[in-house]
Amino acid sequence: MGMLAYGEERLTMKRFTRRQFLLGAAGATLAACGPRATTSQPSGSAPSDALPKPDLSKPPGEILVTPGDKLYEQTYSEIARLDAADWTLTINGMVDKPLTLSYDDILSMPKVVELRTLECIGNPVGGNLIGNVNWGGVYLKDVMQGMQVQSGARRARFSAADGYYTSVTLDWIIQPGTLLAYEINGKPLTPEHGYPLRILMPGLYGQKMPKWITHIEFVDTDDLGYWEKQGWSDVASVQTNSQFDYPVNGASLPAGSVPVYGVAFAGKRDITQVEVRIDDGEWQAAELLQGDSSLVWTQWAFDWQAAPGNHELLVRATDSDGFTQEVFASGTLSRAYPNGTDLIHSISVRVA
Repeated sequence: MGMLAYGEERLTMKRFTRRQFLLGAAGATLAACGPRATTSQPSGSAPSDALPKPDLSKPPGEILVTPGDKLYEQTYSEIARLDAADWTLTINGMVDKPLTLSYDDILSMPKVVELRTLECIGNPVGGNLIGNVNWGGVYLKDVMQGMQVQSGARRARFSAADGYYTSVTLDWIIQPGTLLAYEINGKPLTPEHGYPLRILMPGLYGQKMPKWITHIEFVDTDDLGYWEKQGWSDVASVQTNSQFDYPVNGASLPAGSVPVYGVAFAGKRDITQVEVRIDDGEWQAAELLQGDSSLVWTQWAFDWQAAPGNHELLVRATDSDGFTQEVFASGTLSRAYPNGTDLIHSISVRVA
């Protein structure tokens, strides 16, 4: 389901000034995927059933956090509903000291809480398969303390309770910040989001980070995972992207000052600039509100003095590697297959 249906619902939201938005008042949350992917694209979208009213009590500079029940959902088959008492995580293969951990073992380790953005590789241009939540869990490096990965290992292969499987090269799993998460926004993961445990690795799309994870095996082979066998990227690193949250495509707006805002994200890279273009005009810099790391999306806002008529609005981001989005999407919801997308998001609006 496309952005138009989602956008039509969001038109009922109150519009915000740039100051209110940058105070964290923009109550835009990101809706959930459908419960099962049935095509070659590993995601689908559905409109949100309830968008919160703006909360003006938030302190200045607070980054928008997606409610856990509004974070998009993606499943390979059925939602795995597990009893933590019966669940275990096994780490073995090409390691000197294999181990198997219970849920209580995981909970007994030093806990960390980090705000991070999660995006689906199938998130189309301007799509809603992205969210920003506080994850609670343990660093994998703490779990694997004393385990030595053998020199011949090339990849880590993941298996999950729902039958899903994928793998990554060693540089992704051994990097700082790889997290085994068991909480979302201070509460235990729901079954829909991977209870009792899921893995998060900085810089990757959700395709590479299974929910309900039960097995990490270090191997010397290059076996492809489920979605990779369907042609999706075997790297699946996040592409630099930006999008409008307001206005939405097809909106009718009054003339005068219109707050324009959205989010941008580039995985492990910082967003250094977001620019907006109106019709064939010049690119103009938006104001940014950033989190404490690149792993958190950047919120942006722009004040537009809207004149009557039909207008096309475009947004592009620049990241800390110097990359700027350049290629325009062929439609509002251009597909992300096979590598995710860095296409420029555009919307069309009418000003009365």
